[in-house]
Amino acid sequence: MYKPIVAITIGDPAGIGPEITGKALLTKAVHAACIPFVIGDISLIPGFGSAQKKFGCPFVNIPFLKRLRYGLSSRDTGRASYEYIISSLELIGKKKAYALVTAPICKESIHLAKINFPGHTELLAAHTHTKNFAMMMAAGNFRTIMVTRHIPVSSVGKTITVNRIVETASLADGFLKARLGIRSPRIGICALNPHGGEAGLIGKEEINIILPAVKKLSASGIHAQGPIPADSAWKEHSAGKFDMLITMYHDQAMIPLKCLAPEKIVNITVGLPFIRTSPGHGTAFNIAGKNKADPRPMIEAILCAARFSQVRLARQ
Repeated sequence: MYKPIVAITIGDPAGIGPEITGKALLTKAVHAACIPFVIGDISLIPGFGSAQKKFGCPFVNIPFLKRLRYGLSSRDTGRASYEYIISSLELIGKKKAYALVTAPICKESIHLAKINFPGHTELLAAHTHTKNFAMMMAAGNFRTIMVTRHIPVSSVGKTITVNRIVETASLADGFLKARLGIRSPRIGICALNPHGGEAGLIGKEEINIILPAVKKLSASGIHAQGPIPADSAWKEHSAGKFDMLITMYHDQAMIPLKCLAPEKIVNITVGLPFIRTSPGHGTAFNIAGKNKADPRPMIEAILCAARFSQVRLARQ
């Protein structure tokens, strides 16, 4: 069976990225599913030598030339994590890798390095000239795409629009059809306010924005239902009623997922010209360098990228 080549960046050197990358590379399931192509300072990856000897791993070594201090954000680690990403994009552009898995980066370190992107998603979209994209979070069959991402909660109501919800749900519909082979995806659209706004008593976003978006989606042939109070929507999703939920803001998506299956959460950027996944957690500076990091989300992200690659190749 053909195994896709998956580029893997080690993330911020001061975080747990190198550790979870090393642990993932020692996992047989990873090598059974794909050929991992590692980008970063390989001297920072615990167990890389053993993985290289046992499995053989192509890599691009980008040495981190400064003194590394685990658990601290810095300009140098921000610059390093950015260089790893750019190198991975070059590999994909040259067709030396088919998918990308990114270990966590630190937004503060990226900012200190004067790199003007809030995170991986926006950076990858800009460098691939992708205008319509979204951040999907998945844990097994639990799937959601956020309409807004890393913005203050106070700004969510001012940011969501009919078109933005329609674009997000359309991306979800296309992803489920192309990557998972679901012919007629069932998509639940979450309300913003408690109890769905109580007919305008708690908020009017459901009436003025979300419901018109659902009607527009239905008219275009997308099987969308809503607005549904978020607590009810997640219960219905867990019962198998929906293939995907569209959530309005970050924590509306992440709190249920972290309660349901924290070890399996994968971040998937929908809309890019290639498959990109990452573990659904941050740099965990508090345990960096202590060999305490759980590699399961990283392993899941790699397996997910490999699986989506196989589905796409089978359809070509």
